Amino acid sequence: MRVYFDNAATTALDPEVLKEMYKVMENQFGNPSSIHAHGREVRTLIEKSRKTIAGLLHTSPAEIFFTSGGTEADNTAIRCGIIDHKLTHAITTKLEHHAVLHTLEAMEKSGVIKLSFVDVDNKGSVDYDHLEKLLQNNERSFVSLMHANNELGTLTDLERVGDICEAYNAMFHSDTVQTVGHYKHDLSKLKLQFMVCAAHKLHGPKGVGFLHINHKVKINPMIYGGSQERNMRGGTENVYGIAG
Repeated sequence: MRVYFDNAATTALDPEVLKEMYKVMENQFGNPSSIHAHGREVRTLIEKSRKTIAGLLHTSPAEIFFTSGGTEADNTAIRCGIIDHKLTHAITTKLEHHAVLHTLEAMEKSGVIKLSFVDVDNKGSVDYDHLEKLLQNNERSFVSLMHANNELGTLTDLERVGDICEAYNAMFHSDTVQTVGHYKHDLSKLKLQFMVCAAHKLHGPKGVGFLHINHKVKINPMIYGGSQERNMRGGTENVYGIAG
């Protein structure tokens, strides 16, 4: 008998998800940007999905943007957040997912930012006092700390980090890929500007996720090409993935 113990990497597709995706594939093929009946029907399906997600996270549907997954969502938040707000310093840990760590390292290498690493203990827990010192001793910063480490399972206190970042006017992004669907996230209370989700981590399809952008934050798109996602992400939407 084969036993699967790698849900942190990906999860099996739930039968209900597959059923919903198949129904959409079979019956709703329209382009959601088209204004005819076929297109409007699919657009309604996308917005229904967005509204459902927003309701679960206690936020507005206007703050949810569908992406190809967690990596794109992380890159959009980091690159656009830093560049569009003219930030020159970022803080993260050396334990972050490569979607975060390699993106920030590339931006440092190209001279966009100076990158600082907050201390962690032997269990991967963030040193919050060190985080505060880094914020004190640098210009306005972009802070990126994952909620749950994908290798260790260690949790970061998002409320505490949010309070610290607010005190120093820092921008806070959290890679929440490992915890959306497993922990409750109340975005009406959390003091963060960006959080992300990848559907395949919670029994959904691969190739789809979303980025939450706090309504107080304005950034430009990372991907141009169309007016999809309220002008925030060009490209025809992955309708089947979003429905799933």
